[in-house]
Amino acid sequence: MSKMVHIIPVGVNKERMLDSIRQSGYPIQKVYMVLGKDESLSGEKEIYKNADEIENTLKVLIDVDRIYVNKLNVYAAALEIIKVIKKELTEGNEVLINATDSPRTLVISCYIAAQLSGSRIYIALPKYEDGKEVGIDRVIEIPIPPLKKISNDKVVIIKLIDNNGGEVESINKLIDLLEGRTGDQKKYMAQRARMSYHLKGLEEDGLIEMRREGKNVKIILTDLGKAYALMAE
Repeated sequence: MSKMVHIIPVGVNKERMLDSIRQSGYPIQKVYMVLGKDESLSGEKEIYKNADEIENTLKVLIDVDRIYVNKLNVYAAALEIIKVIKKELTEGNEVLINATDSPRTLVISCYIAAQLSGSRIYIALPKYEDGKEVGIDRVIEIPIPPLKKISNDKVVIIKLIDNNGGEVESINKLIDLLEGRTGDQKKYMAQRARMSYHLKGLEEDGLIEMRREGKNVKIILTDLGKAYALMAE
């Protein structure tokens, strides 16, 4: 039987977070709490304490797990969230992301993760009286615009780079891995021109980094590119 899984970055307002879960109206069978790997970040000790209290409240009713991310790297954090989403989707579960009390960088990471994975994201708007927060006014689902379509040829390239450890030492090596380099000079030049065209587009989209090392150009998959490769599997 499929589960409704909620991914919830934990912030400093524990009550707002719990109220957002209660008032969301969505079924909930499992929760992943998102926390920073670096406990020395400002406010992180309080956030860890909140996570412990939230887990103690929820675990008597539902499964609770944790995701640890680098809060200072938006794409790296999104990748860690997407790995969990991919796992849950593969198991036939539905995933919702609750960004109600998420730190600012993680809001962006959650949005990216939702967009790349096709998951839904919601947020609770606080209610104020006399300038003070007194609870939750309403819960809204945030619409996600369509993601830019990447051609099948480019998807094949980023998956190939990902399967090669996230980087390839040169364009020639990438051609060898993808289709095998031809001995015909004219056809080889056509291969290289086609590959260079695709790589330029991938670099412009932020999916790869091309770094010159001696006579070669190393192709390195970015965290965003890794996320694309993961969801393309």
